[in-house]
Amino acid sequence: MDEILAGIDVGTSKTAVIIAESTNESLNVQGFGVSQTSGVVRGIVTNIEKAERGIFRALSMAEKQAQLKVKQVVVSFGGSQTKMIKSHGVITIPKERGTVNYNDRAKLIESAKSVPLPQDAQIIDYAINDFIVDGARGIDDPIGMSASKLEGDVLLFVTQTPTISNLMKALENANVIPTDIIVSPLASANAVLTDEEKELGVILIDIGAGNTDAVIYQRNHPQFVTSVPYAGESVTHDLMVGLKLPKQSAEELKQKQGCALKDGIVEDIDVKIMGIGGREPRIVKKSFISVIIEARLEEILSMVAEQINKNGIELNGESFPAGIVLTGGTTLTSQIVFLVERILKLPVRIGLPGDRNPIPDGMNTPDYHIAWGSLLIASQRHNFNEMLELDRGKFPVFWNRIKNWVLKKL
Repeated sequence: MDEILAGIDVGTSKTAVIIAESTNESLNVQGFGVSQTSGVVRGIVTNIEKAERGIFRALSMAEKQAQLKVKQVVVSFGGSQTKMIKSHGVITIPKERGTVNYNDRAKLIESAKSVPLPQDAQIIDYAINDFIVDGARGIDDPIGMSASKLEGDVLLFVTQTPTISNLMKALENANVIPTDIIVSPLASANAVLTDEEKELGVILIDIGAGNTDAVIYQRNHPQFVTSVPYAGESVTHDLMVGLKLPKQSAEELKQKQGCALKDGIVEDIDVKIMGIGGREPRIVKKSFISVIIEARLEEILSMVAEQINKNGIELNGESFPAGIVLTGGTTLTSQIVFLVERILKLPVRIGLPGDRNPIPDGMNTPDYHIAWGSLLIASQRHNFNEMLELDRGKFPVFWNRIKNWVLKKL
């Protein structure tokens, strides 16, 4: 019997839910849904009741398609309020065993999590940066290796407890229980990056509505994660101010006439802009709209580059042979690939959630990449936990599968 997993991404502009069946080999999508979000600003829930409504709508769509009810979900969380901390874990392998098992790896992660934290802060997620077995670095997976000491460089993701608590309340009010938190940038990376890109060296840039995240992968492990609190809504705001438009009109203008590169416009057409409060419509050039969009996107990309450079990482083809992968709703903007290549001096491709795994056509959009990546990580952790329970001589997995099988039949 297979396991049912549900992933949810409560973003600034939309909430996405995916329900999938997890087997030993893959995830099979059973249902998915997306709804407009309100009550969320830059990834932070500011109105629990409004956020709850968006969660309920997306969840209902996915459950109707999957023809089952879910009570537990894996939730993504991120944004500039989540900080990355580098930590190091060390454990000793018992001499009588002399090989690394799943329990050792779990203990190593707990060892790395034993760090002092600011008041009202908590660790919400982690990622392995490198394993070290008896002093030898660059170990991809230490399970089964002979060792006397296991070490690991671990990235910890920390956020303020009140910000994550409000999201948990919104989920619980929508009658679902969050069982795990996946940090959004890692979810994005797992959804769209290929194994070859992760191994060679690649930068993922996820330009969403409220935040722009960046993840650096080298040698198949995440090396650095950062976020800036500006993204697609910042572009919309600049259009509102520059063209004196209400938010909805500015958003529609961005989507229909937006171009990230003024020099990329083939025909500089006239664009009619409706007047506010019954005023006469106005005409502006498409190139003027592009000037506003290009300026803001260039600023956002420069901020991302600055964060990377501050951490001693050079943006060049030698360090990142796989270049840059762009994802997120704002990457639908025309000519954005050429703008990023001009600013960051690396080759760029657009990443979608269907790049790594076959998924339904309707799900292969930036709406679903974070929820899908969260499920991929959750599936890996589920498989790890099964092996961990066997190492510990326990067998609760059987009962969990029975429970999920019953839920499928409801």
